[in-house]
Amino acid sequence: MSEEVVNRREAFKADMTLVLVSFIWGAGIPISALLARAVTPLWAIALRMLLSALFLMILFPKKIITATKYDWKLSFMLAAILVCVFVSMTFGLTYSTASKQAFIGGLNVIMTPALVWLIYRVRPSAWLFAAAGITTLGLLVMGFTPGMEFNFGDLLSFVMAIFYAVQVLGAHYCSRRVEAVRLVALHIIILASILTALAAAFEPPPNPASFSAKVWAALLTVSLGNTILCFILQFRAQKKTSATHTAVIFSLEGLFGYIIAVASGQDPFHLQGAVGGALIIAGMLITELEGVIREKLSAAKAKK
Repeated sequence: MSEEVVNRREAFKADMTLVLVSFIWGAGIPISALLARAVTPLWAIALRMLLSALFLMILFPKKIITATKYDWKLSFMLAAILVCVFVSMTFGLTYSTASKQAFIGGLNVIMTPALVWLIYRVRPSAWLFAAAGITTLGLLVMGFTPGMEFNFGDLLSFVMAIFYAVQVLGAHYCSRRVEAVRLVALHIIILASILTALAAAFEPPPNPASFSAKVWAALLTVSLGNTILCFILQFRAQKKTSATHTAVIFSLEGLFGYIIAVASGQDPFHLQGAVGGALIIAGMLITELEGVIREKLSAAKAKK
């Protein structure tokens, strides 16, 4: 078996891992919505990260203690990017709506291959550009509503899309240089510290004693599953697949969230959502089809 075929299989496993991450994040959207209603927006994110940091310090103390200055430096870079994502997302929703943010934020899918081209001077394949374009179209179809107007919240959502694309590239870079669990632990600790400071500066402190059992269950779920588990899976998977693949696959998060919301009766079914979802799936399948075709071409050349 050729090394290229083995690498392709590893890349496929990595892509499917990212699909799982997208599903967990999508399933977590209703849970995050519950937290947002129970706690102010910045404190909801800060508490999630503080709880995650606490679990990581208990579970992986050696990974943190033995970290080098270089590990901390890369982790700080990644945490700083995520702070920009979360802050622009949170304040964007203050002046806009979730559907409009999904509509504009989905542009990160097409921004990622463009940034890869700009930063690394390596032009992504036509297949990847086509997949990103079709996926972006699907996101726009899902999120578009007639009479939409652009406001300050939408500008912040556009900034969020840029930083989200940068985060995918940052994770791609850092995950190849710092062991996955260590990278998760360090950047979550930094992220928790920064977000807690921002929440304390802009919002009144919450009273954890007043939290219901549902709120605590939601916090535990997003801390252990949507944060610790998903980031570990993401960083391990991104070692074996491209940043553009990752961005296309992560677009499934919104689709999974929509499917779960419809299935649970929280949102009504719309044909527009189904068409947009089909385009998103088509975009992801194109990224996988490229690998299959390359693998068959390589096998055909080897036989000659």
